[in-house]
Amino acid sequence: MWNYVLRRFLLLPLTLFFIVLINFIIINLAPGDPVSFAEISQEGATRREDRSIACGGDERYLQFRDFYGLTLPVLFNNWPSLSQDYVKQTLWQLANRKLTPESLNELPVKDYDAIRVTFGDQSRYLMSKLIIILVDPETSENVRRLASHFFVRGGSRQGYIGSNINPEQKAWNKKVAEDNQYLRTLLWQSSASPLEVSKKIKLIQEWYEKNKAFYRLDPSKELWKIFFTETRFTRYMSRILHLDFGTLRNDSSKPVLTEVTKRFKYSLTLSLLPMLITFVLCQFFGFIMAYKHNQWIDYTLNLIFLVLYAIPIFVVAPFLIEKVALHNTFPFTDIPIPISGFTNPDRIYHQENSYQRLFDIIQHIALPIVAVMYGSLAAESRLSRTAVLEVLRQDYIRTAKAKGVPPFKILFKHVGRNAAITIVTSLASSLGILLGGSLIVETLFDINGFGKFFYDAIINRDYNVIMFSTLAGSFLTLMGYLLADLAYMWLDPRITLD
Repeated sequence: MWNYVLRRFLLLPLTLFFIVLINFIIINLAPGDPVSFAEISQEGATRREDRSIACGGDERYLQFRDFYGLTLPVLFNNWPSLSQDYVKQTLWQLANRKLTPESLNELPVKDYDAIRVTFGDQSRYLMSKLIIILVDPETSENVRRLASHFFVRGGSRQGYIGSNINPEQKAWNKKVAEDNQYLRTLLWQSSASPLEVSKKIKLIQEWYEKNKAFYRLDPSKELWKIFFTETRFTRYMSRILHLDFGTLRNDSSKPVLTEVTKRFKYSLTLSLLPMLITFVLCQFFGFIMAYKHNQWIDYTLNLIFLVLYAIPIFVVAPFLIEKVALHNTFPFTDIPIPISGFTNPDRIYHQENSYQRLFDIIQHIALPIVAVMYGSLAAESRLSRTAVLEVLRQDYIRTAKAKGVPPFKILFKHVGRNAAITIVTSLASSLGILLGGSLIVETLFDINGFGKFFYDAIINRDYNVIMFSTLAGSFLTLMGYLLADLAYMWLDPRITLD
């Protein structure tokens, strides 16, 4: 058994790596601008593009993209190998807003923005080629001026942010701030004289020679290293290996792990507790329906569970709030049924003792748990009925009956353990959705859990939160299957893991 467990743990990192890789590619190649913002209104969700000029006019835009590695290619970085002709052609396209000299129409705004932003990201690897354009007297003035803007874009860097900045990072921030400010002074207007333009270009050359080693502006000596290491995926995985899951896109002072931890108790309660209750109740109802097979109780329970399974959660949850909880109390008490929140307000909750807090939580989660578990209970109970019927038809059950073994012992020792294998398999795959929570239940009952948190992350394209949910969900799913394999061995002695 231990050899099997060891092999599974050795395969775990490799499996997680490929799961993260596939999801990372899908997320990064999804249509739309990754820095666009979603706006929720009565008309629905709309997406507003936060456009910016590629040469660095919007510092917040560039800082966000650079901080999350969005200025790099996804998997492989061949930008240092781009040709001089590509640089010249792209600058011409941006200066003239045409794809080719023969084109009669201007580039659409969307295509123009895509070329501009992409070339702005590539510019840090094309500094020497931009200088060739700048010093070429045969190049048009518009193209040379545009090349200077992209040179400034490529030479600009972003400083470290946060409260725990070490002295080395502070020194980097100081130099970056000085160089960024100096580079902006090297730009010129279209009305500048040839002498002023020549002077600016000379200063650009001097700055490049002085700083190309410090900022690694000449990538020709490390093409293969850049090809594999300076990518979005490599940067993300390097953070993951240090257990750094990043920060929220709208607030860099809030780490993803901290925000997830805040919501852990809510979604864990609304996921794990219904799972355990479902496992017990579905076995109970499954035994009843199987033992009373083709009798009225079997037909009745089957019909009830079929109806429950068919009713969507967005119908049941409002029904529980309006018809069960609103203006009503718990049976045989005068305690009103809460319709929102996980507990009472903090000013009341913090004044309660341990037993009062436990009772407070039970009151608030009673209806959400019912809303979460009714569908899975209906499905698992019917599945348990089928599993129990299959076991009851086995030869060893008939042999036990023939030997006079008491019915209770047959059901508990022989039928129950073997029928539970099917339920364990079904529940093991659902362990990975613990972090997913239930969006509808959490929204309607105003519970600040993972469901709404991850939904907002998808709407706002918060890559760090989405990737963390993928990584954590995959890990829990794999652990669920491992626990299921171990449970098989305990439930059925004939199963071995050797």
